[in-house]
Amino acid sequence: MKNTAHLTEAQFTGYQARTLAAAELLSVDAHLLQCPVCRDRLAAAAGLAPALTALRLDLSEHLDYDQIAAGAEGKATPDVQQHLAECPLCRAEVADLAAFRAQLSPAQLSPAPAAVVQLPVRRKPSRWLQYAAIAAGVILAAGLGVRTLRQVQTSAQTSAQTSAKNSPPPASVAQQAAPAEPALPAEQLAALELARTTRQLQRAPVLDRLIARRGVLLGSAGEAKAFDVTAPVGTTVLGAQPTFRWQAVPGATQYKVAVFDENFEKVASSPAITTAEWQPAKPLARGRIYNWQVTAQIGGKSLRSPQPPAPEARFQVTSAEAATEIETARRLHPANHLLLAVLLSQAGALDDADLELTALASTDAPTAQALRANLQSLRSR
Repeated sequence: MKNTAHLTEAQFTGYQARTLAAAELLSVDAHLLQCPVCRDRLAAAAGLAPALTALRLDLSEHLDYDQIAAGAEGKATPDVQQHLAECPLCRAEVADLAAFRAQLSPAQLSPAPAAVVQLPVRRKPSRWLQYAAIAAGVILAAGLGVRTLRQVQTSAQTSAQTSAKNSPPPASVAQQAAPAEPALPAEQLAALELARTTRQLQRAPVLDRLIARRGVLLGSAGEAKAFDVTAPVGTTVLGAQPTFRWQAVPGATQYKVAVFDENFEKVASSPAITTAEWQPAKPLARGRIYNWQVTAQIGGKSLRSPQPPAPEARFQVTSAEAATEIETARRLHPANHLLLAVLLSQAGALDDADLELTALASTDAPTAQALRANLQSLRSR
C-alpha cells in the first residue's frame, strides 16, 4: 500500500469485506492504529460512532463550576462549547444554571455574595471503572482489525502468550469462545456439494493449453537419456515466484534454468547453480502461460530437459482474482480441505489440490481416494 495521508475508498471496502491480500491487510491495519481520522471513519461505517463518543465522554473530565457559569452567561470558550455539544450532563447543568439566573432580579445579581456557593462536586469515576473503559476501547479497536489477521500475526500472539504467563489474568475474566467460521458463498457451497456427491473435481479449461502431448523422438539413438523436470508442469501455480524442481543428474557440475513466455521470449533465467531447484528473484506476470527448461552441465557436455519426445514443461501463474479467492478461503476455512481442493482444481492448480486431498485423507479417506483418482485423470488430455 502506498503511504498516503488516509485510506482510499477501495482500501476501506476491501478491509471491511476482508478481501485484501495479507500484505495489504497488514499495511491498512497499521495505518488504522496510527490514524484517528480513518479509525473514526471505519467505526462510523460499522455503526460504532455513538459507542466511541460515549466512551470518550466517560474517560474525559467534565466542566468545572467556572466553565459551567461561563456557559450559562454565553461566554464559553470554543473548547467548552465543543464539550457541551458532546456531553449531555454538562449541557443540562449549564441549562439549569441559566434558568436559575433568569429567575433572579437584577438587584439580586449585582451585590457580591457574602460566600461563594459551590455546586456539588461530581464524583469522578472510580479507578477500576476507568481501567474497564480503557480495556473496552482496546477490545473495540482490536475487533475492527485484528480479527482478520490471526494467521499473519503468529509472532504477536506468541509475544502475548509469553506476557500472559508472566502476568496471569484475573480469575473474573472469562475466556471468550472462538468465533464460528463464516458461511460459504452460494457458488462455493454448490461446488462443494457437487464434488462430495459425484466424487469428481472440475477440470479447468486452461489445462488444455498446459498439458502437452508426448512428441516423436527425432534425435539419434546414441544421444544421452534426458532427465525429468518435476514441477511446475501441466498445472497453474498460486505464487508468482514458483520453485522450479527437476531430477538431479549424476555427475552434473551445474544447472541453468530458462523461462519463456508464449512468444518464446526469455523472461527469466537462473545463474549457474548446483542444486536441483531454483526460484526466480522477481515475480512473473499473473494470468500468463510459460514454459521452462533446465540445462545440466556434465563435464564438457550439456544435457537439456525437457527435450523430445518429452512434452514441454508448461504452467500458468493464476490470476490475482483466483489467487485472492483461494487465499481468502484458506484463511477463513483452513480445515476444510475438500473446499480448498475444489477451488484449486477449478483454478487448474492440480499440485496444490493434491496436497489438500492428502490432508483430507486423515478425516475422510474414501472421498480423498476417489478424488485423487479423478485428479490423475485431469492431468491427461
